[in-house]
Amino acid sequence: MTRVWQDVRYSLRVLAKSPGFTAVAIMTLALGIGATTTIFSVIDSVLLNPFPYKNADRLATPSIRLRDGAEIPRFPVAAFLDFREQNHTFDDMIGLAYLSVRYTSREGTEQVQGGWVTPDAFGVLGSRPLLGRPLTSEDGKPGSPPVFVMS
Repeated sequence: MTRVWQDVRYSLRVLAKSPGFTAVAIMTLALGIGATTTIFSVIDSVLLNPFPYKNADRLATPSIRLRDGAEIPRFPVAAFLDFREQNHTFDDMIGLAYLSVRYTSREGTEQVQGGWVTPDAFGVLGSRPLLGRPLTSEDGKPGSPPVFVMS
């Protein structure tokens, strides 16, 4: 163990004597580690662990582009229903609208991200809830009681 400490002290003395070399070595290591981490993260998320949905490579998010080039990222409900009714391209479509929700428990109240989804969302994505039941077409009918799914 004494030799290891001697080697460490010697290395630090050599690095202190040539600060230019030390800076280049540290920057090279930082760039190498950063590039490796970035490449691994991309490969891991794209190739090794893609989205956990059936046919995830076929999912798409359409948007409305106006004649003047402006893009509307969200469909109004009427436009979504019309688009879904006239659709001949996609196998199925899911409607989603994000909103903030207050969750109250014994510990207090906190604000969480929530959203409204069309009842067929779980079926289209090919996923099932771990507990309880998925949304059904009955849940989307007017007058049906509200249903909550927690992620």
